[in-house]
Amino acid sequence: MKRPAGQPVEGTSGALRLDRAVRCIESGIAKARELGFQVAIAVVDAGGHLVATHRMDGALWVTPDIARAKANATVAFRASTEELEERFTRRLLFAENVAAMGQHQFVFGKGGIPILEGGEIVGGVGVSGAVPAENDHLIADAAAGHPVLPRRQH
Repeated sequence: MKRPAGQPVEGTSGALRLDRAVRCIESGIAKARELGFQVAIAVVDAGGHLVATHRMDGALWVTPDIARAKANATVAFRASTEELEERFTRRLLFAENVAAMGQHQFVFGKGGIPILEGGEIVGGVGVSGAVPAENDHLIADAAAGHPVLPRRQH
């Protein structure tokens, strides 16, 4: 039986769909323009698979890769990259080893925020190109819909 267009595949409730990823990117672009930056924004699902990416005109060519690596980090560690940056500052060797392992790339600098649905992490958004990185964080937060994330004890 064919499913109606736009409906999630059975058993994938909570999965991050393309239309949501595009809305995240549009919100991020609006915030980047408001702040005066040209950035790249990447959205991944909860497994770190790329759902959508966008590089604004004028953003450096490398920014999409950095944005995706920030999005990967946020879903892999279930935290914002702002929190990860603070956490891993005290554990640089661990952070370097994690960033170098496997096929997924990770960047632990500010600019990655989980995307929540019903309190569950369904994906992550990463932003690169708005120096200083606090601006990447502001743009990613807007793109992800300003989720309220519990802070972990570390």
